[in-house]
Amino acid sequence: MSTIRKKNESELVQVFKTLLKEQCYGSQSELSAALAEHGFIDIPQAKVSRLLSKLGAVKMRNTNNQKVYILPDELAVPKSKQAIQSVVLSVKHNNMQIIVKTGIGGAPLISRMLDSLGESSGILGTLAGDDTIFIAPSNADRIDEICQSIIELLDVKGTN
Repeated sequence: MSTIRKKNESELVQVFKTLLKEQCYGSQSELSAALAEHGFIDIPQAKVSRLLSKLGAVKMRNTNNQKVYILPDELAVPKSKQAIQSVVLSVKHNNMQIIVKTGIGGAPLISRMLDSLGESSGILGTLAGDDTIFIAPSNADRIDEICQSIIELLDVKGTN
């Protein structure tokens, strides 16, 4: 009998999320073994890989400098203008960089969204702290225009 038939897919996903949030796993085989301990026996590596991809898990170094899989919940992109407006406080520039101020913990979230827009939007790249994003414009001569586009996209008030 298939593991997925024994326990349904939504249970598998929920257990998988819980494992990633509560424990440190450095390999897909470790995750497969942990799933087996929770009744999901014989989960192939390909299925573990698909689950990691589906959930957006990434491998990062933890506080012990070990590379482990994590679910970057804080990096999820907000799905509505209202959510963005509640996070972004200001957008301004100094003729070289664009700075976005957010509420505590909001910078990685907004930075990821801005990075996904790509260079065609005028954003060469972003660097996020906890509540501040540094944006490198693709062309500093167009910084006013790029800053204004970001302000409109995020639907916030900017002060240049």
